[in-house]
Amino acid sequence: MAKNLILQDVSKKFDNLYAVNKIKLEIKEGEFVTLLGPSGCGKTTTLRMVAGFEIPSAGEIVYNGKVINRLIPQQRNFGIVFQSYALFPHMRVNENVAFGLKMHRYPKDKIQPRVDELLDIVGLKEHKHKYPAELSGGMQQRVALARALAPRPEVILLDEPLSALDAKIRVKLRAEIKQLQVDLGITTIYVTHDQEEALSISDRVVVMNHGIIEQIDKPVAIYKNPRSRYVADFVGTSNFFEGKLKQGKIDGHELTFTVANTNGITEGNVTAAIRPEKIEIVNSREAGKHKKGNTVTGKLIVIVFLGLIVRLVVRLKTQDVIVDILEKRFTDMKISRGENIELYLPPDAFIVYGIE
Repeated sequence: MAKNLILQDVSKKFDNLYAVNKIKLEIKEGEFVTLLGPSGCGKTTTLRMVAGFEIPSAGEIVYNGKVINRLIPQQRNFGIVFQSYALFPHMRVNENVAFGLKMHRYPKDKIQPRVDELLDIVGLKEHKHKYPAELSGGMQQRVALARALAPRPEVILLDEPLSALDAKIRVKLRAEIKQLQVDLGITTIYVTHDQEEALSISDRVVVMNHGIIEQIDKPVAIYKNPRSRYVADFVGTSNFFEGKLKQGKIDGHELTFTVANTNGITEGNVTAAIRPEKIEIVNSREAGKHKKGNTVTGKLIVIVFLGLIVRLVVRLKTQDVIVDILEKRFTDMKISRGENIELYLPPDAFIVYGIE
């Protein structure tokens, strides 16, 4: 029987405020799931309930077929890595890693071999006699990860473990964490507010907002098919157009345009979202070949070089639109800030959301 972790209508209330409200989530054994959202969305509270630091106000947390709501953290066999590392400054690296093993009453003769094994896995074996202050932030985080993994936990919980690190180190270390998780096959719950981090390492992403789950899906589905305006706005970048939908067309403030998929909405006030990379810049040779009504002209006001792509901000009459194009195409087009350019918005690139 697989050791799945299930949250059944789990809520957490502080005074009169629900930090988490009736969430349902099943995490399969060996899966890497990320809880993603801004500060105050309930992701850390959810993790703390799974860890045993908070008791749910309602609902059940089930692991391996047993309700664990009131089990203390030490009884759950879950490893935890915090944002602050929480290493003991007076202990050397190997002593920090061994600490958890001693607390779990690991056989004395097996502690050092296990410590060496873990430090070898995280690439710190040659630093085992150093103190935390002698290590970089990335190294300290690896020590914290090794310490959490040492007692062979069945689930590893990571609470924004990379947020204090420099961007380059963060990218490198998140790849190492993912590879380590794959190699060990350990169930992992990761908390972050960083959308790029969540999309790059997760098997599934849980997008949270004000204590509820907006969407649970694979990273590519979260990005390509966000189920709510909130997800479309929070994950990646989107342009939004508001207007009245009727017979497959949206009549907005700026233009009237056709949409291919109305998301089951027949008519009424809607918001249509389109990703920046889906918008095309029309050059003179292409003029007239695109669907009538789905083109609009605006002034190019900002050019941002991002390496492989160039991000443009185009000012229309009532709003600004973000457009991403490949650097090579931008160079070939020879367009400059202050020029008027024509944009084509493909009908099948829109996702439509109702406005209540």
